[in-house]
Amino acid sequence: MTQATWQDAYKDALMEVDPVKLPERIEAARKAIRERLSESQEALTKREFEDIDGALRTLRFLMKEAA
Repeated sequence: MTQATWQDAYKDALMEVDPVKLPERIEAARKAIRERLSESQEALTKREFEDIDGALRTLRFLMKEAA
């Protein structure tokens, strides 16, 4: 079984159309990002760091819009 990445959880949040499920998807994406940031085995590349920064901004926007 392959482990889902933060990118997968982020895409799930972006694709969610049910406003009831959206906050749950956003939180799952945030959790996956936090877990990726806390991993010490593999350092972030500059590109991934920028991708995570953009994803967190988008997730904040989605959460505000969902409220």
